[in-house]
Amino acid sequence: MLRLIIEDVTLLKTDKITAHVRLRGGATRSLFLERPVPIAQIRKCKPEIIAEIDALLNDHCDREVAEILNQRGVRTWQNVPFTLKKIAWIRMTYHLKSRFGRLREQGLLTGKEMAKALGICETTVHEWARCGLLRRIVCDSRGHSLYEPLGDATIMKGHGGRGAAQPILTAAESGQGAI
Repeated sequence: MLRLIIEDVTLLKTDKITAHVRLRGGATRSLFLERPVPIAQIRKCKPEIIAEIDALLNDHCDREVAEILNQRGVRTWQNVPFTLKKIAWIRMTYHLKSRFGRLREQGLLTGKEMAKALGICETTVHEWARCGLLRRIVCDSRGHSLYEPLGDATIMKGHGGRGAAQPILTAAESGQGAI
């Protein structure tokens, strides 16, 4: 039916789309439309959200960042809440360092590295962290931890058996008492 009414259509694509329609009777009509935004641009994460995620990764893991953004009412391009996977995808796409990577850059050690540095087993490292002798920083939602190096301080090992002695954190310079 439309073929009987329309003679021809001319499309011009510039910053706007222009359609000139010539009807069989000689009349013409012009339609002006905005060009649609490419889907890649629609799906792209906004720079202010990327900056916010980057700032939050200094103190929080991916899961915590998603929870914080959702509490603030920030949504994805689809208007859905952020998830752990979405934050991880944004982090990888925009080359943002993970919480673990940021802590490693600050010089924190894994349990194995700390055990090797102190000459003890890894289980003892975890136990000393629970006792408060080592500063432990949890770097993800699964409980993986990194440990701050002791620096000038040392830990004097305790011993088991009767009259068991607990380990003591001492300053290396003065060599006196527990810190």
